[in-house]
Amino acid sequence: MLPLADRERRKKEGEKFLRQCAEDILNSDLDRETKKAVLLRAEIFAGLVYDRQVIELIFREVEQVLNIEESAGYQRIFEKGLIKGRQEGWQEGRQEGRQEGRQESLVDVTIRLLSKKFRRLPREYVARIKEQDAYVLQQVIDNIFDINDLSELEDYLQ
Repeated sequence: MLPLADRERRKKEGEKFLRQCAEDILNSDLDRETKKAVLLRAEIFAGLVYDRQVIELIFREVEQVLNIEESAGYQRIFEKGLIKGRQEGWQEGRQEGRQEGRQESLVDVTIRLLSKKFRRLPREYVARIKEQDAYVLQQVIDNIFDINDLSELEDYLQ
């Protein structure tokens, strides 16, 4: 808690104070595992008041000295972040997949409806329809009964 508790020194000395806190922990009489745990907590608390770059610089050195990555606390936090990152990535992937699927469906329906309505849909229109966003495709589908000629389709296509 030292990086948070001594506000006056932190304000006056800044990065130097945080470095001194880390060195004090390293040079303490604590056993190696306790030092790892205390340093991990100090890094977490320092993150509340110091910039990420400062924390990276100071605690990277400490991690090398103690192999802090091997501590149970560090691994728990790392795994929690990794699992959260995987879950968020999975959720984003699902969302993107839904959007892509919706887009493909709209393209397919638009081409099928126009092909059925006009018996033959020229390739250049098929290519242009595939380039349209979901909003435009939905407008064409919604207004399919009002489009009486391919030239009228031009009003919808971008």
